[in-house]
Amino acid sequence: MLDVRRLRLLRELSLRGTIAAVAEALAFTPSAVSQQLATLEREAGVPLLERTGRRVTLTPAGRNLVRHAEAVLAHLEQAAAELADTRRGLAGPLRIGTFPTATRTIVPTVLADLGERHPGLEPMVLEIDPAGVADALRAGELDVALIHEYDFVPPTDEPGLAVRPLCVEAM
Repeated sequence: MLDVRRLRLLRELSLRGTIAAVAEALAFTPSAVSQQLATLEREAGVPLLERTGRRVTLTPAGRNLVRHAEAVLAHLEQAAAELADTRRGLAGPLRIGTFPTATRTIVPTVLADLGERHPGLEPMVLEIDPAGVADALRAGELDVALIHEYDFVPPTDEPGLAVRPLCVEAM
């Protein structure tokens, strides 16, 4: 497999023209850049550089690989940007399991607050019987759930799941 860091060096060589310019721009020694490019040629299995005296130029295979390197590096930069956005706040789908009464009374207010606090979240509400919540959470079908307990039905301890009381109502 081709090393992304070496692909970046090849791309920089195509942009800057000399190994010395690549080394200076990326804070390497020219020798280190040459060694990394030689390793990339071995990984690729074809000549990527033509050496003429003290200069190097890209072969057709080298120019083709630079074209692919541009695409790979662009995708990696996009992924890094998306990860940075994610680190700044919660983002992505959030599957919420709940019982029917909570869907009508508690959930709408919570969703409005959630939208203001974490606009990157994509909440999806699913009505589910509280007896099936633990299995759904463990199966990855839900991320979080609202359940109810009654005095005459003792709560069961579910290993690996955390329970936090939100409210208490007299029945």
